[in-house]
Parts: sequence; structure tokens; C-alpha cells
Amino acid sequence: MLLGTLFSCKNNAPVDNNRYILWRNDFKGNQNVIDEELEQIIPFSQKENSKPLELPITPRVWWYNFGQNTFNPIKNERKLSDLVAELEQIKKSNNASARKIQKIEKKIERFQGNLQEQSGWLWRNIGEKQVLISAANVAETASKMKKFLYDVGYRDAEVIYRLDSSNAKRKLKVTYFIDEKVGYKIDTVQYVTNDVVIDSLIKANVSKQTITSGSLFDLRLVAAEKLRLEALLKNNGYYNFNNKFISHGATNYENDEALFLKTKRGNLKIEVQNPENKPRHERFTVEEVIFKAFDPNSSDTYRSPDTVFYNGVKFIRLDRNVPINIISPRIISKPGSVYRISDIMETQRQISLYNQFAFTSSQIKPLSPGQLSLEYFAPLLEKYTFGISPGINNIYNDGSTFFGLGVPVSLTARNLLKKLEIFEGSLRASYEGQPAPINTSSETSGAIRGSLELGLNLNLTLPTLWPLQNSLQALNLKNPRTIFGIGYNYSEPFWGKRLNFKLNTNHSIQFSKNAFLYLSVLDAHLINTIYFNNESGRRFYNSLIDLQQQGNNLKITFDPQFVSSLNSNFVYNNQNPSKPLSSSKFFRLFLESGGTVLNFLDNKERINIIEKAFPLRQSENGIDSVRAYFRFVKLNADYRRSVGINAKSSYAYRFNVGLANPYGSNRSMPFDKNFFIGGSNSVRAWAPRTLGTGSSKPDITGAGNTIPQPGDILLESSIEYRLKVLHFAGDIQLAGFVDAGNVWKWHQTNTPSKLDKANFDFRRFYKEIAIGTGFGLRWDLSYFLFRFDWGIKVFDPSQDKGSRFVLDDFSLRRKQQYGLNWNFGIGYPF
Repeated sequence: MLLGTLFSCKNNAPVDNNRYILWRNDFKGNQNVIDEELEQIIPFSQKENSKPLELPITPRVWWYNFGQNTFNPIKNERKLSDLVAELEQIKKSNNASARKIQKIEKKIERFQGNLQEQSGWLWRNIGEKQVLISAANVAETASKMKKFLYDVGYRDAEVIYRLDSSNAKRKLKVTYFIDEKVGYKIDTVQYVTNDVVIDSLIKANVSKQTITSGSLFDLRLVAAEKLRLEALLKNNGYYNFNNKFISHGATNYENDEALFLKTKRGNLKIEVQNPENKPRHERFTVEEVIFKAFDPNSSDTYRSPDTVFYNGVKFIRLDRNVPINIISPRIISKPGSVYRISDIMETQRQISLYNQFAFTSSQIKPLSPGQLSLEYFAPLLEKYTFGISPGINNIYNDGSTFFGLGVPVSLTARNLLKKLEIFEGSLRASYEGQPAPINTSSETSGAIRGSLELGLNLNLTLPTLWPLQNSLQALNLKNPRTIFGIGYNYSEPFWGKRLNFKLNTNHSIQFSKNAFLYLSVLDAHLINTIYFNNESGRRFYNSLIDLQQQGNNLKITFDPQFVSSLNSNFVYNNQNPSKPLSSSKFFRLFLESGGTVLNFLDNKERINIIEKAFPLRQSENGIDSVRAYFRFVKLNADYRRSVGINAKSSYAYRFNVGLANPYGSNRSMPFDKNFFIGGSNSVRAWAPRTLGTGSSKPDITGAGNTIPQPGDILLESSIEYRLKVLHFAGDIQLAGFVDAGNVWKWHQTNTPSKLDKANFDFRRFYKEIAIGTGFGLRWDLSYFLFRFDWGIKVFDPSQDKGSRFVLDDFSLRRKQQYGLNWNFGIGYPF
């Protein structure tokens, strides 16, 4: 049937009389088999060209054809000839670096590819060839679809196709009509074997079978069941077993094929056959286990290996500092045990978790009938690793640009204490631009000043739960870790000096592939601030006092303070970064108790030993400076769900709830312990940290900038639709979203303008939920994802009642309160 079409395609390649331009593949009639399964059967050469947003255009074809139409083979051959001559000349000189030679060779390969494809490298990579198809191609694919339907249980299925084309453009739309008919179902699964041991193993694990009564005669299910049986036997001593010994077939109790075809029901018979000329399969035990740990970078070729037997395992090492007592608990395979392939794979995984070995391989050797030798080989990583990565950054503000330089240096040392520990030291020195957070004077409005910052951090990571490693040996296979950290940071912003000394510990265990638990019994920060070393610092200090009188506690961010807490964090995450549009779940539960030690002291407002060791100087810290201490409890639960719709689209949603009670006398939280809302990973219609609190007006600087709005109670939710529309060096995605949420104060404020507005109240909180919507563009390069989101305010709780719906105030003009709010981020927002 010939149909007219409105579609057009620029720069199309010439088409011969036997082939058509494939425009679209469609499926109709299929009820149970989804389109995505049928699409996988279509060969790559018959898949339609990409169309962004399903529009009737194929820009990648245009780009590819443009590259061919503009390609100059003579110019390309001349450049190729010059490169070949240059390469020969360099090789003759005998003084060129291997890197330079490799660079020229890559250029030669690129120009050779250009000549072969008659197109430039760029256009070949960003474009794609026009897909051409013939009736014979479609007929062959329809036959493959019919066979696929037969294999998945629809043995009587029929597949026909229709070709709709246009004489003018020779474009072809292919429609496959699928008639599945009635599927053939399995009544029971029968396992047959002459080996009584294998028979008992199968019966003991029948509850784990992948096929149940009522399933279709689907070869994919049968293949999965064969793999299960193979793994079952390999994990019970059958080293030589593989699924070539497993056969299957359809039968029924009457052994009547005609009845099977009529009723479309029967039994699946799976038979485990014995090896040829043998009465049974041979079972194996592990006679010896060997673990070799060598340093591949060692230049000491005269040192003889050290061989030690420990817990039955033979350890062979060149470096006697490798602690076999720590490695031994993670070697699951033991001499005398039944051969299990799962033990070998888990041992290799456990050894890799130490981060001390480049890799872990295994080798199995038969020793005698029924006995195996198992050898693990694990080459050590370099003992010392040094890194330096200087970088230039710039900051732009009100027409001023400041270029800064940062130099981070890191050093990693392994196994110095013979505990398979890792020492990590990092030093960062930077000189960066910093705009004034508050308009301290007209002279400094919008100014950017240079800020010197020096940071030093030291971390020690142990592969145990210290100091309980001996009493918690059951957790040895749960990837236990203990981290001790100490750090010091010194900075000189334009308003003074700031010193931050931190001390922390962290314990972690991994319950499963996706579940982790983190516990920190010590997380302490001693922060000191010096305001009065210059005039800018004095002005800045006075501006903080003014804000404090208005009810904003920004001053507490800069004042001297001591913050200590203990916290725990449980995380479950089964997200697959390689399949971002697939279904997944994420849940995080965070609990924290701050200033807990103060509850056990007579003076709950200060720790004397801290005050004596680090006394404040009012001449530097401020006339009214008193080191702040905090007591608080905090809870945060974050749940995220992604639901895949098909291969190109998904939707995701999030619920984030937080509660913090600052029960200390100052009724305040440390600034970075507060909840904030707004920004690229929150309610995207508002700038970072500017939404809230409650229905009160946000605090504004003299320059008109919104000051960060900290809260004690957080309610936040988002829903987002994601659609892959194009491939351009990576997947291009579009998104539409709706965000909602706000933050509130736990306690009532003394500021009149915020009274009965900033605090949380069950009678009105639901009327103070801010709502934003918008759209986004994402560029997924596999290893990371660039994200651009534009948010639009819909409901603004800071406005007076009756005026909070602000969508009708939306404007595309610049610097509008209800204009587009642009967000940039790396990775998905949730």
C-alpha cells in the first residue's frame, strides 16, 4: 500500500530500486510480549534512525550525509601522506618519544578511516548512516520473530507484516502484526537423574527453582533453571559439571503429543545425565589452599619467598609485612572442605575490599581423583602513591572576575603498620576569590577579595571494627572498616581569619551488596574566628550584630564554637549507574545526637578543658564573643524511587523528611547541621538555601541578596519524568518535574515579623508548602551526567494569604522574582 507522507529528510543518500529508507518499525496485536522484546530481535542494520522527541526529522542522518557531501578525499590523502612521511622521519631520528609516535599513529588511523568511509571523523561520530531496508530483510525479521514467540511459549503464533511506502521519498514504514494465540503452559517440572546424591540435592533445593506451575514453556526460563542447577552442583563439590549434561523436553503423563498440542499444557522434563561411560559425576574436595602475595614492583630478586601455614592455608609472600592473620578470615575456602565455586568468588571479592592488591585471581589444579589444589594470586599495589593536581578557578560577581589557584597534594601509604591499613594525607593550598556574603558597606558592595586557604587532613583506615575486632569476628565478611581522621583548616577571608580543627572516627559495615551502616562515635569541630585584624572585619562583625537583632542567626556561623556529635547512617541503594532509566530504590536514615557529652557535665554550657586549652581573646574574636556549644538531636529519612517505563523513559519521585530539636539553652543548631531547601538537588524554583522559613519573609542583605534560611524541620518531595530523546556523544535527556517543600523552626522566634510564621504548626504547615515546577536537559556521558534545570515558582508561601499562587506572575525577563531559576548539577537530582 502506498501512502503519502509529510516527512522530509535533508541530505538523503541515494536509494537503489530494491531498498527503501526505513522510517519506522511498529508492532500491533501483541498482548503479552512487550514491544521492547520484539525490538531486540530486529537486527541493528534494520533499526530506525533516531528521531528527537519522535519528531519527523533525523538530524543525525543529515550530519552524516553532510560529512560525506563535503568530504575532500584529495586533501585527506595529502594530509595522510604528510603524516606517514613525518612518522618515518621521526622513527629514523631515534630520539622521539613513544608518546609522540603513538599520537601520530592515531592521526594516521583517523585519516585512513576518513578515506574508507569517505567522511570526516567528526561527522561520522555525531551522525549516523541512513538505514536502508528491503522487503526480503523484513520477511527474514518476521520469521525470526515467529521463532522467538515459539521459544517463549507461543508455539502457534503467527507474524505477518505490512510495508507502507512513499514513491516520492521512498520511505518505508514497517508494521509487524503479532498474533500470539494461546501460550503453552507448564503443569509441573520433573527432574530426572540416576545419581542419588544429585537427586537429593535437587529435591532439597526445589523451592529455589525458577519455574513454577502455570509458567509458559519459555526457553529463557529453562536456560535460567539450567544455570541454577549448574551453580547448585558446582557449589556442592561437582567441579567438572556444566549444563551440557542437562537436557530438557516437554511431555505429559499420558505421553501423548497430540493431547499436548490440543490442551496446550504439559510437564517440563529436566534430565541430569551422567558422564559418558561413568556411573555418576565425580565430587571434589579442596585438598590444599595456597595464597600468594607478591609485590610486582619489587626489584629484590634475591629474596626467597616466605612460606607459612596458618589455619591450614599455605601463605607464600616475599614481603613478610603482609599480615596473614588479617587475610586468613577472608579466605573462605579451607583444606578439607567441599569444592564450592561461590567460596572462590567470594574470597576474591573479600580480598579486593582491602584495597591493598591490584587484583585477585584463582587457579584450580586436580591433584588426584576427587581432590583439588586451589591457589589464589594477589599482587600488591604500590606501597606509596603520590598525587598533585593544581587547577585554576574563577568567580564572577557584579561585573568583577577573580582568578584563583588551588594546589591539592595527596599521599597514600599502605600497610606501614602491618595491619593492611591505609594512611591518607592531603594538603591543599589555594588562593581564591570570595564575594562578601553581606553588603557591609557601599565600598565593598559586589567586591571580590582574595582569600588564602590552607588545609591538612590525615586519615587512617583499618579493615576491622577497632577495637572490637576480636569480639565481632562474625562481621569479618561484612567489609568492616574503621577510619580515624584529623584535620586542620586555616583561611583568611577578607573579613578576618578562621581556624577549624576537626577530629572524627567512623565505623562501617556492609550488610549486603546494597545495604551499608555507618557509625561515628566522635565527630568534633573546634572553630575559632578572628574578626578584628582589619577594618573590613569590624564592618562585617557589626553587620552580623545587626542581623542577629533582626532574628537571623547567621552570626553563629562565624562565631567561635565547639561542635561535637555521635551519629549513625543506614543506606540502602540498588541504583545501577549503567542503567539510569531502570527501576531502583534508595533509602537513607540518619540519626545524630549533638553535644551529648554536655548532658553528663554539671555545666552544660561549656567544657572547661576546651576553654582553658583554647581561650578566646575578645580583642580578636569580638567584644561579646563566647564560644558556642550546642545540644541537639537530629533525624533525617530520605526515600527515592525510580520506575522504568521503557528503555527510553522513566519517572522518579522522592520524599525527604527531617527533624532537629535544638534543646540547648541557645536553642540553635550549628549552621551546617541545619536543614536547608532550594537549589539544584531540592526545590529547584528557588535558589540554593533561600526557601523558608515557613511563611515568613526571607532575610535580605542591603544589596538585595537572600541570606541562607536555616530550619529545624524539613518536608520535601519531588516527582520527575525523564525521557531519552537523542544520542550525541552521549544520551540527551529531557525532564519535567514538580518540587514541593519548606523548612520551619522548632521554637518560636522573637522577631515580630516572623512570629507565628517561621515556627512549625500543625494547624497551618500544609498551607506553607512551596511548590515549583520546571523542565530540564541532561547530557549523560556514562561516566558522569551534566544536568541543566530551569525552575518556575508556582506557590510561594512567603506571600500574603490569597496571593501565594504566583504562576501567573511568571516572566521571562531577566532578574525577575518569578522568572526562570537556572540550576546546574552533576548527576541526577535524586
